[in-house]
Amino acid sequence: MAKETKLGRSAESGRFVTRPIGEKKGEKFAAVEGLKMSAGSKALSQKLTSGDLKGDAYRREILKAFKKV
Repeated sequence: MAKETKLGRSAESGRFVTRPIGEKKGEKFAAVEGLKMSAGSKALSQKLTSGDLKGDAYRREILKAFKKV
């Protein structure tokens, strides 16, 4: 039996729909590029996720933490 794959397309435009990549796939991309999180970044990420921040709120807090004044 062949594996069925569904293509995500917009009902309005018919164009492909892009979705954000998941955490695991993001880690794979980072490994290929040779990127590693610093200890400070890991600690901040754990702090924010333990505070139940997700999506835009999470990204906003990350930007605040690393924004140079």
